Amino acid sequence: MKKLNLYPKVLFLCMCVLTIVSCGKLELLKNEDSNGTDAGANLKEQTIQQFLLADHSSDLTELDLFASAVKRSGLMDMLGKSEDYTMVLLTNPAVKQLLATVGYTSVDQVPPIILKNLLGDLIIKGKLKSTDLSLDETRKIETINGNYIYYSRTSNASDQYVLRINQNSTLGSTAAVVRSQDLEFNNGVAQVTAQFTFYRLLDDKPDEADEGGNVITQKINVAKDVYVRGGSGNSNANFNDVATIDLKAVSSADATVGRIGVMQYPLEKPSFGDKIGAAKMYVYVYTTGLTPATTFSFSAHLGENKDWAENAITWNNAPTYNSVPMSTLSIPGETVGWVSFDVTSAVSQLYANNETFINVFLKHNVDNFIKVRPREFSNGLYSSYITISSPPQTVLTLGKVSVLNVSALEQIAPLTLANLKMEGTTDHNITYSVKQVPTAGFLVKYGIPLAANASFSQADIAKGAIKYLYGGSGNTDKIIFEARDHNGGYFKSDISLDIAIK
Repeated sequence: MKKLNLYPKVLFLCMCVLTIVSCGKLELLKNEDSNGTDAGANLKEQTIQQFLLADHSSDLTELDLFASAVKRSGLMDMLGKSEDYTMVLLTNPAVKQLLATVGYTSVDQVPPIILKNLLGDLIIKGKLKSTDLSLDETRKIETINGNYIYYSRTSNASDQYVLRINQNSTLGSTAAVVRSQDLEFNNGVAQVTAQFTFYRLLDDKPDEADEGGNVITQKINVAKDVYVRGGSGNSNANFNDVATIDLKAVSSADATVGRIGVMQYPLEKPSFGDKIGAAKMYVYVYTTGLTPATTFSFSAHLGENKDWAENAITWNNAPTYNSVPMSTLSIPGETVGWVSFDVTSAVSQLYANNETFINVFLKHNVDNFIKVRPREFSNGLYSSYITISSPPQTVLTLGKVSVLNVSALEQIAPLTLANLKMEGTTDHNITYSVKQVPTAGFLVKYGIPLAANASFSQADIAKGAIKYLYGGSGNTDKIIFEARDHNGGYFKSDISLDIAIK
């Protein structure tokens, strides 16, 4: 009897569709229970490849974009073989999140190797179903790319098999709830989700800068600050409150409670020169409503470089923002006062691109009000601001730079400390900025392409987060980096890394 509850969500969705529509094309994902209880079409008669090659453009599976992505990635043939795989399938909304994350608007625009690398991290060898996990168990499993994916099983009042992907405190990417689970094919198992998730470890926080040195600091006051609110009746409303910026995590039960802060700061050119040693954003928290024993995760996200008006911005017309935060803080529940976010990388990149302002979105992870003072309150006494500081003399010395060899057949090669290493401080205190991007391929961090002036740490290299993806033409390539330490000091010259493709 236990197995009769394997697919409650899938059965419920199927019954709803059968009740509402009679067209045979409108079929949701469904499977056949292993004990013979009919739940619709028997997917065990198909390979994962055969299922994805079917036309999903007019059914309710919402998998047509994902099928196109798999085809373009070159992974489709592998999914037609007899070897068993377990794969996370992404619905159309999740694929659109993937596209936004990598900076493209359609599947056809994404280079195949980028899709291959990202989708490969959603595939593991063998079959894994929710029933293979114990209650409250989390498994860390190696993907076919050599990275990892997390499967976690929990329960609620109506379902003993709630399955989530990549829900783990060590990860910085958004976890995904499985919508249709344990779809069994003759060469594997599929889990379907409407949220894009990928393996991305939390960034290591650099040490505090050493005191001293001839450093000049410049202050930039916030120019605009509001909060936007989601949900019916609120998503098109403006909340330009002169006394408060309310922040509240979006509840799965009630989208109307979600509130996100939106700030804009002008990027005035520094008086001390072109290079920035450090940039920090400060906001004043005046209440949290939390107990001292609790903590919350406070995050600052880089927004799209699109202007907006304080008296007109809404949840629906606000600029988009990066789901991966620039900076995340773990804040005690009783916190009142100034808190700061390290935004050095984003500000440096925007200055390098000659942008004139930066949009920042403030979020947190608790179903409770965290309140920040806006610029108008108390004559600007608690107005948010960014400080930018000049770079001091660097502590860095050159350790090693050697050619990165890439197989033209495999196409993917990790950047290691044998290829690029600076010395003088610990790995998490060393940052590299990309001054010249490769031309025959892509440099990625956890699968996400790094554009010019984007940055990563030497700790990221040590963790295998930085890879070169070969685009398929040419036999040599080059990347030029700028190295900076945690004090903001820059290495004396740019670093050129040669790439040999064989």
